[in-house]
Amino acid sequence: MTTDAQVILNANLIPGGTVGSPWRRSDAPGSHFITIDHYIEVAKIAERGLLDAIFLADSVDFGSREWNSPGRLLDPLIAQAVLSAHTERIGFVATASTSYNDPYNLARQFASLAAASSDRVAWNIVVSGGDPAARNYSREAALPKAERYERAAEFIEVVTKLWGSWADGALVADKTTGEYLDPTLIDPVDHVGKHFQVQGPLKAPPLSHGRPVLVQAGASSYGEDLAATYADVVYSPHLNADSARERRTALRKLAAAKGREPNSIKLIPGLMTVIADTEEAALRREEELADLIPESVQILNLARTLEVPVESLTLDAPIPWDLMPGDDTARGSRGQRSVFIENVRSRGLDTRGAARLLAAGSGHARVVGTPEQVADVIETWFTEGAVDGFNIMVDELPDGLEVFVDHVVPLLQKRGLHRTEYRGATLREHYGL
Repeated sequence: MTTDAQVILNANLIPGGTVGSPWRRSDAPGSHFITIDHYIEVAKIAERGLLDAIFLADSVDFGSREWNSPGRLLDPLIAQAVLSAHTERIGFVATASTSYNDPYNLARQFASLAAASSDRVAWNIVVSGGDPAARNYSREAALPKAERYERAAEFIEVVTKLWGSWADGALVADKTTGEYLDPTLIDPVDHVGKHFQVQGPLKAPPLSHGRPVLVQAGASSYGEDLAATYADVVYSPHLNADSARERRTALRKLAAAKGREPNSIKLIPGLMTVIADTEEAALRREEELADLIPESVQILNLARTLEVPVESLTLDAPIPWDLMPGDDTARGSRGQRSVFIENVRSRGLDTRGAARLLAAGSGHARVVGTPEQVADVIETWFTEGAVDGFNIMVDELPDGLEVFVDHVVPLLQKRGLHRTEYRGATLREHYGL
């Protein structure tokens, strides 16, 4: 089957891979996976596969994973600056929080990254709900959810105003007259709001191809509203195509209600992959990787995900569902948490089974099988209108991404679903925005 439309494919750069244990069996030193060399290697593989972007997630506090596996220790904006110098076409999606940044600084950083990368940049907007992160920024606790999203909306407004403070033609650079900038085309923003007071204009190179792409992932009603108002791309965890299709339809309706073109917003769920020549071999690979994560770590990760005391979990006992906070009071990612809980309950798993499932990377749709099976899922979800693309989360980096690029990408190309060369130069062009 061929189609004129092409699926968006990002590579999620989780150091070492999604599962968290591959570093233990790699020939590379364990320290390699937190170096920029590892990031560069992954980015080059992804660009060889003509993928749209590298996704750089981030948090500003230590999670349970970082104590037992390579974590996201490099600042994503700095990592992106380096990676753009080692690549030519692939884009980069860097995460930055609206709760623990300043709009002027962040607007300047992303404008500078856009200039340095020839406009291959996107901002993944997060609001950061956990209290541990707040304590790194002179606060005792995170802001209440409503206030976090209120601040986020104003933050985005300020950033986009600053990006627009240079009009076309502001950069004159006339050697004859000596005029470099036209001050009549560079305006202050004079923003006065509840959370921010910013005069402007932005001291940064002018944006030659429009503002950076805006990405958002919130699944709460607050997050949905923020995405429908501002986002070009929405990340969202889904176990099946029906769920994704419902979310995509709802987002487009919300966007239309806000006066936006419905098709201007793209839905890109995560897709976790474990790939081998046969499904049986892929299942063995999955088990081997999960076996490398100590049970004590699995329990700790499960407690963090469910937001229950670790001492309340016993491996062969039922999960204490009654101790879990509701969606309105949970601090973590509502979307991933809800998908994981749905997965656990549908399988009837006890604590051991849930911990094992989480260790294998469950929180998104998963394909454990052959390249053909992975390509089939991508094709089905995309051609049936459930998604605009996927954030590919391979089990092991760089090996799993090499398998995806060498064996899944050619299948998608044969089906007319993936480019055979980059036609655009900017991330906005890659995404069809």
